[in-house]
Amino acid sequence: MVAEVLAGIALVSSAVKGIKASIETAKDIKDIAGSIDELMTGVEQCQKNVKVKQRSGQAGKWQNYLRLRFSSVKETGDGTSIQEVAAEVIEQKHAEREVWQMQLLINKKFGANTWNDIIIMRQQRIEELEKKRHKLRHLAREKAAASAAMWKKIFKEGLNILILLSVLGGGAYVFWYISERN
Repeated sequence: MVAEVLAGIALVSSAVKGIKASIETAKDIKDIAGSIDELMTGVEQCQKNVKVKQRSGQAGKWQNYLRLRFSSVKETGDGTSIQEVAAEVIEQKHAEREVWQMQLLINKKFGANTWNDIIIMRQQRIEELEKKRHKLRHLAREKAAASAAMWKKIFKEGLNILILLSVLGGGAYVFWYISERN
C-alpha cells in the first residue's frame, strides 16, 4: 500500500518536472499532453489510495513519518488517529499543490482558461466513455438474453421433435405389430 502511494506521488512529481522542463519549448499543448496525463493519473492514484487506506486501516508514508517523529502518536488503524488524518490531508494537499502549479504554468503559456478547458474536455470524454461502456454492457446483456432464448427454443423444439418421432415410431411399431399378427 505504501508503495502504491509513493508511486502515485512519484508519478505526480515526475509529471510536474516533465511539464516544467518542456513548458518553455512546447509549441502546442500536444507536446506536454503525456506529462499532463501522467499528472492526472498520479492524482487519481493518490485519491484512490487514500480511499483504500481508509477502508483497510493501513499506514501510509506520512503516517509512518509522523509516528516516528512524534513518539506519543499511536496508530489505531481505523482512520481516526492524528497521524492517519494528517497523512491523508498532507497527501491530498501535496497532489493539489502540484496540480495548481501545473495549472499556473499551462495557463501562463497557452492562455487563461487552458487548464479549465483541459479538465472540462477530459471530464466530457470520461462521461462519453462511460456512456459507451454502459451501452456496450447493455447490448451484451441483450445479446446474451437473445442467445439464451434461442438455445431454449432450440432445446424445446428438439424435445418436441424427439417426442413426435417417439410417437410416430410407437405408432409405426403398433401398425407393424398388428399387421404381423394378422
